[in-house]
Amino acid sequence: MADSDNTKKSVSFPLISSYAAEFAVCGFVGWVYEITLMYIMWHQYVHRGFLHIPVLPIYGFFALILLLIFRKHRNTLFVFFVSMAVTTAGELISSYIIEAVIHKQLWTYHMWRFNFQGRIALYSSLMFGVLSVLLVKAVHPLMRYFYKKAPKLSTAFGIICTVMILTDFALTIKELSA
Repeated sequence: MADSDNTKKSVSFPLISSYAAEFAVCGFVGWVYEITLMYIMWHQYVHRGFLHIPVLPIYGFFALILLLIFRKHRNTLFVFFVSMAVTTAGELISSYIIEAVIHKQLWTYHMWRFNFQGRIALYSSLMFGVLSVLLVKAVHPLMRYFYKKAPKLSTAFGIICTVMILTDFALTIKELSA
């Protein structure tokens, strides 16, 4: 009789670490997107996010959620529209949660056309759709490639990213509480 444990896919520490690295990469890409957008709009550097390091965790969280949703569905239009809906709803909910927890509004779209309560806006929803297609079609496959070609390096990178983000998060929360 075959061992049923051998037929199941196992989740390994290196795989989890590679997703942690992907979280960090997507958080960094989100930070680059936002500071670039702010520079284009205001012609100056504007700090984005609440961490000290250049990572916006909300982009990492939504990237992981979207990767779960699109494990089998990779049609470009499907990814674009579903991710637009998921990220926009998530951004709206996140804005209320973040404001309730840290008593600070981290973003506002009040000056943008087609916004809702300054918390979400059509332009950002469209950009999230584009970024999500890039995630599913380019970033994730590239991260899987590196994971398969260099699992030890991928694991180390994931561990370093996790430690940096968690340390910065803890310090930031401590500073906000003081």
